[in-house]
Amino acid sequence: MDWEKLSKTNRILLMILPPIVLIVLFSSIYMLPTLDNIKKLKNDQKNIQEDIEKANIIVSKYEDLKALNEKLQKKMEFLKTLLPKETEVTDVLKMVSQIGLNKGLVVTSWKPKEKTVHSSNEIYEIPVEVGMKGKYHTFGTFFADITRIERIVNIKKMEIKKGDKDPTMLNANLTAVTYSLIPEEEKKKIQQKKK
Repeated sequence: MDWEKLSKTNRILLMILPPIVLIVLFSSIYMLPTLDNIKKLKNDQKNIQEDIEKANIIVSKYEDLKALNEKLQKKMEFLKTLLPKETEVTDVLKMVSQIGLNKGLVVTSWKPKEKTVHSSNEIYEIPVEVGMKGKYHTFGTFFADITRIERIVNIKKMEIKKGDKDPTMLNANLTAVTYSLIPEEEKKKIQQKKK
């Protein structure tokens, strides 16, 4: 191909075309992947920045959560002291009866019932059915004194009737319930039975 024989337009085309082809090749081979890579890296950077911000929020709450956890642990320990150990349960329930006797009530029946697992699966409910006779005001002071026991005792069921011979006397049948923590070994057995 003779350069002198080519037309002016063809010469211009031959001069412009190779650099354009080189630019297009360079762009497609080097520039476009690099631009895609830059875009991907910017997205990664944004995601990492969001993760860092979330982590900083969690870290800022950590001390508050730690303090709350310690407070709840202390409260849990205090509440555990309100639950009698299983060996103390009989004494706690007898204390209910003794308070009644000290107030002048007459205990007519005492029927311990079978302990049951509370719905929380953390404690046993240990009930006793108690029958008592006494005056109205005596029952009032009896129930007030039960609230002062340093262990948890609930009166779950209560039925009061007037006396047969003396209308000032009342007959009461009640179910006193106390609670006891379930030992860890027994908790595991209970959970296995439920599975």
